[in-house]
Amino acid sequence: MSDARLVGTWTTQLDDDGKAVPGLVCFSADGTVVSTQLNTKNIGLGTWRATGPDTFEYGFHILAADPEGKHVGEAHVRVSGEFVSDTEWQGTGGAEFFDPQGTKLRGHAGSKVTAGKFGIDD
Repeated sequence: MSDARLVGTWTTQLDDDGKAVPGLVCFSADGTVVSTQLNTKNIGLGTWRATGPDTFEYGFHILAADPEGKHVGEAHVRVSGEFVSDTEWQGTGGAEFFDPQGTKLRGHAGSKVTAGKFGIDD
């Protein structure tokens, strides 16, 4: 991974059709990513990579279960971002939704995402 600025934990804000959805995403130096948002019940796990001097992309999968814990499908999320500063980035993302057999049910793209890096609270 060539962009150390991304490594760490970020607060995110997803524009979900005009509704702001907060989340957290953590990028590791080895290229792994962990993400959660208030509109999901489970964490997402995936990978990231630098795509240019100020750009990157990441993707992750989120497993979905019904109230009894039965697997009912998953979401595959992909985001492309660009640094605004060393502690802020913005980008666009989308998701595709699949049933347990892997059949695509629906998808969307072009949702705005903004993020700010944070560290240890004082």
